[in-house]
Amino acid sequence: MPKPLVFFLLLSVSSIFSKTSDGSKAFASNCPSHVCGGVIISYPFWLTSNTTSNQYCGYPGFNLSCSNEENTIINLGGDSYYVKNISYTDNTLTLVDVAVTANPTCPRRLHNVTIQTLPLSYNRRDLNLSFYFNCNVSVWYPEALPNPIECLSSSVKDSFVFVNGTEPAWPLDHWYDFCEEKVVVTVMDSEIGANNSLIEGFGGAMNEGFVLDWRQAPSCGPCEASMGLCGFDYANEDFLCFCSDGSIRTNDTCKGAGGEIVRRRLRGPSLS
Repeated sequence: MPKPLVFFLLLSVSSIFSKTSDGSKAFASNCPSHVCGGVIISYPFWLTSNTTSNQYCGYPGFNLSCSNEENTIINLGGDSYYVKNISYTDNTLTLVDVAVTANPTCPRRLHNVTIQTLPLSYNRRDLNLSFYFNCNVSVWYPEALPNPIECLSSSVKDSFVFVNGTEPAWPLDHWYDFCEEKVVVTVMDSEIGANNSLIEGFGGAMNEGFVLDWRQAPSCGPCEASMGLCGFDYANEDFLCFCSDGSIRTNDTCKGAGGEIVRRRLRGPSLS
């Protein structure tokens, strides 16, 4: 990305947060915005590196890493995803499973997406595909199933893909008796055409990724409503609210009294 454009993007984000927090001094000095591969990393997301982790700079679990200044990566449930885009206007993340990119024409997702308790949810543009891997079709009625995915099948076992909910009730309502594994993969609805093109199109759709909505963390609402920015000090297990007057408080709001004013130095732990 050309440097002038990067500067413009960072300036735009800085302008947004100056309006939101009135330039919280502590937050601004310790938690600057970054750009990695054209993706802006800013509150409520925060950047980790090989040596430090500024865990107090945003929502727990919203940490991102930057690989070779080219790829922004998020970890969900122990699995890595490339972050193609973050929209701070629409509150959306566009993600691609890192494992999928190893074989773009015939990818195999080995796991379901794990969101756990993070303030994330699927977007209305998403569509779920159900994959059934290594199925023993010799015990099935052939007319009950469509053509298999040739690149994921063998001479004795076949693999199949369906738009979730369209698979035949028999035998796939008892798939665990015939198939080794079922995995649900989320893609964007716009990347999938008619059902007869699903076998040819699922690889491209998986490489385009899927969209997650991110919402306000429940504990951050009062802080953000008081024109603050929230974080968390993992070392002391304290909620933090970065206030516009430059103070950092351990209660949930910048308004009124209460909560310790943090005077200790905030520093992320070493990851090396």
